Amino acid sequence: MFNTETRGQVGIGTLIVFIAMVLVAAIAAGVLINTAGLLQAQAQQTGEETTAEVSDVAKIGEVIGYDTLSDSDGAITQINASLRLASGSDPIDLNQTSYTIESPSGSATVVNGNATANGELRYFQKQGFASDETEVVLKDQEDLAVVQMDLGNVTTGDSSGGLNGIEPLEESGVITLILQAPAGGQTYKELKTPRNIEDNSSYIL
Repeated sequence: MFNTETRGQVGIGTLIVFIAMVLVAAIAAGVLINTAGLLQAQAQQTGEETTAEVSDVAKIGEVIGYDTLSDSDGAITQINASLRLASGSDPIDLNQTSYTIESPSGSATVVNGNATANGELRYFQKQGFASDETEVVLKDQEDLAVVQMDLGNVTTGDSSGGLNGIEPLEESGVITLILQAPAGGQTYKELKTPRNIEDNSSYIL
């Protein structure tokens, strides 16, 4: 049988230590829960941004080059590129895209793909959606737009009238057109100009 006549006593110091341990454990648990929540939110945001960077892409289809000037000495002065959504891509606002043209004479970037902010860059509806100068959004896979880029103005002897200093594309030249979507996904298209370019003619690059 248990001896009920003898009882132990808990000192005030032991009680204080016990309470302190409970408080420390509660604070540590709160810190861990808060940290875990922050890490989860950051991981989710990183995953969404990474997925968008990979999947939210506008594809470059057929590219046609034009010699629009009669005295260009055989050079492509305008590029029309067809654009559509890649498979699985969310809608893309083309006014938020940027373009880079790498050519033998150098490279230049249209930092802002906004048609209203760049007189040398325009969008045209080709299939699927109604566009205007203020809103050009590829929403469905069937949507098809054409971006028109005017290159350097050879009539003045320089490229001041063209797209960020891009000079007209000469014969038998290899160029690269890069489209960057707002989320960061990039599309590359390598193009080659024909051996002979006649004035006021068009060519598939």
